[in-house]
Amino acid sequence: MPLPARIPSHLWRMLATLIGGAFLLSDLAPIPTKAANHPDVADLGATACQAVIEIFRNRDPTAIDRFFSEPFVQHDPNIADGLSGLKAFAADVASSATANVTIYRTLVDDDIVMLHSKYEGVPGFAGPVIAFDLFRFKGGKMVEHWGGQDAKVGPNPSGHTQVDGPTAVVDRDRTETNRTLVRAFKQTVTVELRFDRVDEFIDGDHYIQHASKVGDRVARMKSRVSEVAKPGVAPVLMPRRYVAEGNFVLALVEARTEPPTANYDLFRVQNGKIAEHWDVLSPIPPRNQWKNANGPF
Repeated sequence: MPLPARIPSHLWRMLATLIGGAFLLSDLAPIPTKAANHPDVADLGATACQAVIEIFRNRDPTAIDRFFSEPFVQHDPNIADGLSGLKAFAADVASSATANVTIYRTLVDDDIVMLHSKYEGVPGFAGPVIAFDLFRFKGGKMVEHWGGQDAKVGPNPSGHTQVDGPTAVVDRDRTETNRTLVRAFKQTVTVELRFDRVDEFIDGDHYIQHASKVGDRVARMKSRVSEVAKPGVAPVLMPRRYVAEGNFVLALVEARTEPPTANYDLFRVQNGKIAEHWDVLSPIPPRNQWKNANGPF
């Protein structure tokens, strides 16, 4: 099926940022206790954290055999499929003198773990990157991965960085309510382009924005959106996956821009409204440059 006419990337990347909008693990992640044999929610998060620390901070390629299992499905188009592709990637990381990771936020949603991190020494990047990783577990080991990353930059117009702000997961009893809120926001504002309804979903007076080029408060969002939103344009930003725990909800969005991107939008919900937003707009290379055939979504 042919895609809708493509919109210039700078306009839709701006729109993606505008309408886009756990625990701090800066040194050591908890050592998993039972995940290898009897996984539970707490263990899955600890296992994912420990795995990336072993690979990036300890530069240990043998961690792949301890934390991952075949058949392994890789969705990051920059990494080859299966454990062999992951081992090759880990070997490249191990050869980097600057390799390191800082994990800021961890969400556990059934068998999926989300990590929001800063990586250093990533193959193909000249400097630090901000990244979102999604890992799917089976039998206590990781068997599938989605990931997006973009270069680390300085504070945005309101002085916020790409990673600062609250990290603690609370309100776990409201996980599904908050997921529903973010899903409705994405459908109404992103897909249907109903910008007049933004106030139904966002706490405009206290909305905090961590996207690199946009400041706080919904008034700025509305004024900037009016510059790029065009009536009658076919949907370009298509939500593909939601990951939620408590007050945090991540939306993975396919951006049919030119060039295309995989957009990772993380929202913090407070008192029934979206109160804060972080993102990564990860460029998708041309299809003939993908290192696996699974697709980024």
